[in-house]
Amino acid sequence: MSKPPSRPAALLTIPDVAERLQVSIKTIRRWIASGDLPTVRLGSQIRIQPKDLDIFLRQRWIS
Repeated sequence: MSKPPSRPAALLTIPDVAERLQVSIKTIRRWIASGDLPTVRLGSQIRIQPKDLDIFLRQRWIS
């Protein structure tokens, strides 16, 4: 018996990401415009995949 396909993680809105990172919406939009933070477009809506946000943060993490 095979497992049913897992549901993808819910997409995040720009305000969701801004709140999580405690930065302004303007900062998130700047990261998107520069190509640093990948997005998914659903019509006129912009969403961020949680996995893309994780990658974005790991690339900028200072250890």
